[in-house]
Amino acid sequence: MKLFSLLEPLHILYKPDDLEDIPISNIQFHSKKVTNQSVFVAISGHEHDGHDYINDVIKAGAVAIIGEKPLRNLNVPYIQVQNSRLALTQLAKQLYKNERNPVLIGVTGTNGKTTTTYMLRHILEEAGIRCSLIGTVSHIINGVSFASENTTPDTLTIQRLISESHDDVIIIEVSSHGLEQGRVEGLEFDYALFTNLSHDHLNYHGSIYRYFEAKSKLFDFLAPTGEAIISTSSVWGTRLIDKLINKEKNVYSVGYNEMDNMNVLNVNVEFSTDFELHDGADSFKVNVPLTGVHNAWNASLSFVTAKRMGVNSQKIIQSLRSFPGVPGRFEMYPQTNGVTMVIDYAHTPDALTHCFQTLHSVGAKKITHIFGFRGNSDPSKRAEMLEISSKWSGEYILTFDDLNGVKQKEMISLLEMYQKQYGNRKGRIIPDRTLAIQSALENAKGDDYILITGKGPENYKESFCLPTTSDKETILFINKQPRLIQ
Repeated sequence: MKLFSLLEPLHILYKPDDLEDIPISNIQFHSKKVTNQSVFVAISGHEHDGHDYINDVIKAGAVAIIGEKPLRNLNVPYIQVQNSRLALTQLAKQLYKNERNPVLIGVTGTNGKTTTTYMLRHILEEAGIRCSLIGTVSHIINGVSFASENTTPDTLTIQRLISESHDDVIIIEVSSHGLEQGRVEGLEFDYALFTNLSHDHLNYHGSIYRYFEAKSKLFDFLAPTGEAIISTSSVWGTRLIDKLINKEKNVYSVGYNEMDNMNVLNVNVEFSTDFELHDGADSFKVNVPLTGVHNAWNASLSFVTAKRMGVNSQKIIQSLRSFPGVPGRFEMYPQTNGVTMVIDYAHTPDALTHCFQTLHSVGAKKITHIFGFRGNSDPSKRAEMLEISSKWSGEYILTFDDLNGVKQKEMISLLEMYQKQYGNRKGRIIPDRTLAIQSALENAKGDDYILITGKGPENYKESFCLPTTSDKETILFINKQPRLIQ
């Protein structure tokens, strides 16, 4: 591709008079990924400013720079735009030229995004509708799954994945960070789903109200005939509906209230999750082989969306009954000594509460909880989460999650401080995550449950004592050992 055709959709504030039509090989906004014939887009980010790396990328082979600052006299052409993030989206669309028009579905909310997207994909695939998925656990494109780095990838990656997909439908998990940073700019969603909203990411957004406003941005990207499908399981769902109605959006609500378009009734989570859905004209009995009231909400959103897309209601019910679950979401590992170990991604107060409620609903008498605080994450939710663990567990172990640049001694001091201020005598600290899991299993007895939260299917970023890379791998490794490893 040549530079002139790439720049065509941009609103340019300044460019050199003698700008040449240079051949380019790729677009980059990460300075370390720049190669020969790259166009580098300088973005002022939350932590770093791409404009600070312009000299580095020129040395690395960049042939043109696009940015917001009024820079001149560089060794390569500099094109100034008003908004670099928007420019990156426009460049990505121009580069990949996605001419297909798959059905786009966006799912946002604090908890339940991943499970809802997997449920919906399972329903659509069972109905013969090919479906790609872009999300937290993995990206699934044309039936091939590969690991993801972010819940919502950068706009270049999203446009590339959409270009590579030959599927009829593409479901995208849309995070508040992704919305704030314009990663889905330029997309038009046929359906936009809202699961719930609770305490999370306040270190980034500043307040729960700004967090809500960030989530609400997804619905600005609805196609003119697109539909917002909103769960009113939290008060924020109702607030969002009022906001969308004022904007004359098409809204379909799911909840307990008689005013909702679809009512969720008679939820039973004793062994699996059974509930009823009523839409005024019809009634549907639904069963999902997962426990927890939250899974009734996830399934109801999936049911409604598939039904609105034209999938037969009975086929949806059959598909939900066979749903295999999501990696790292309440995965249960029964042990030979009668203990059950559970891995869950829960990293918010609401998600953690759901885990404990679900374990008690299946008859757990004693629960040992293993969890740690992630370095440089939202500190405002930590005290509440520890209080929840103190209340619901028979014992808890504070340990490391990803340190994300925080020094080990500093994190240990933080754990000690939280234990002293918000914990109780049932809590202890084992900084090494693998040894914390090992200790819990060594001390557990028949019918006990061990709940390990925070990481889910993610690989460890830290090096621990046991030679394992995830919570699941740690459990499997410990089971192979004939004795306690010192």
